[in-house]
Amino acid sequence: MTDWESLYELVSRINELIRCVIYGVAFSCFCVPFVKRKKYAFAAGTAFSVMLLFLWHIPVVIGNFTVYSLCMIAGLLVLCVLEPKRIRQKIFLAVTFFSVRWLTMAIGSCLYIWLDKISMEAPHFSESMALQFKLFLLNIVINGVFDLTLLLVVSWMVGKVYKYSDDDMNRNEFVLMLLPSLSGLIGYAMMKFYEDNYKADTVYELSEISVQFNLMRLCYYVISLITIIVLIMLYQNIKEKQEEARQKELLNGQIESMKHHIGRVERLYADIRGLRHDMGNHITTLEALYETGADKTAGEYMKELKQKLWLSDFEIKSGNPVTDVILSERRQEALENGISFECNFHYPDSDNINAFDISVILNNALDNAIKAAKYAADKGAQAQIKLYSYVKNDIYMIEMENSLRENEKADEADANGHGYGLLNIQSVARKYCGDMLVERADGIFRLSVMLVK
Repeated sequence: MTDWESLYELVSRINELIRCVIYGVAFSCFCVPFVKRKKYAFAAGTAFSVMLLFLWHIPVVIGNFTVYSLCMIAGLLVLCVLEPKRIRQKIFLAVTFFSVRWLTMAIGSCLYIWLDKISMEAPHFSESMALQFKLFLLNIVINGVFDLTLLLVVSWMVGKVYKYSDDDMNRNEFVLMLLPSLSGLIGYAMMKFYEDNYKADTVYELSEISVQFNLMRLCYYVISLITIIVLIMLYQNIKEKQEEARQKELLNGQIESMKHHIGRVERLYADIRGLRHDMGNHITTLEALYETGADKTAGEYMKELKQKLWLSDFEIKSGNPVTDVILSERRQEALENGISFECNFHYPDSDNINAFDISVILNNALDNAIKAAKYAADKGAQAQIKLYSYVKNDIYMIEMENSLRENEKADEADANGHGYGLLNIQSVARKYCGDMLVERADGIFRLSVMLVK
């Protein structure tokens, strides 16, 4: 004689075990876009699954909400320990996954009720225990595949629409982004509370006897999920607009900088033209002074003339007046901040590369380098900047090294200068079918920019 009760118990246990594993996998997938290393997300998912398995098999009876809350906290703690930054974002992820998990499961339960009703209408259902078990098993499989697939799909969608995963949230963004998830959770809890009280009073499941109620809660759960995803999309659109505004502001700053450099070049050329125009008069004056024996006066006049000639030239000769201005000014700025500046930069001999694009690279690279090297100098480390360029076949390379504070981490380096300007450098490099490489090692930041002439 078949022990149907044991079979039902076995199927339920296997279903729980599979769900424990898949929920951990889903949490890992949910976290992958938001951590530097995939193994951190895997560790968080593993913690979630292990905690879930442990709580399901302890002799003490714990409510489902408490069980999954503890699992979520375990996964969140692992994430925060392995990568202790962007804490608000991690809390948002945990709460959002917690809400999405309940909502997808609730959608599955709504469909399970209808599947169960259809099963009960099958011929000879009430007479055959074997048929009842087969239909129960089929419903478990369909329901499990549906809501677990839905959970994985929603997790993938959240990661897909959340583009700026490297940015943390401020307090206002954090509160705003939590609202849809909390609203979904509270709505689910209210409906569950109402159902439990109805069953306590009437002994009937409200969702089973009222098609309208079951449909209404299904719509609420679906709308809640859509709201979570839509708000994330809107938030990312806002971040994109802010990014565009910052890019525009930076570009305007670069244009103003270029105007300043070009203005200085124009003044230099005007001075040179003036000197050439007056050179005959200067020579005549010097000859007259020497003929009259006024050697001392002639010497002072010559000294003043040499000083004027020196001021009309740049310390660095790169082969282009605009880059001469940039490099000379940046060198002066570096020296004033106690930073050693070594330069062997030559402007490319190519009609395809224009001075504005090279100035974007130099301005961003040197601005970042001076900030980082100055920060290193303030912390007592050696501060230096080295800039080189060379041509190999059709490839024009710009290489720069600058000091970082000893043991400074990559994120700290970005915060202290390197980061945002690199996007502009990479954009220029790709315009010329090239790219950019960044390396950090032994307290040195290395930037290599490749352009195709």
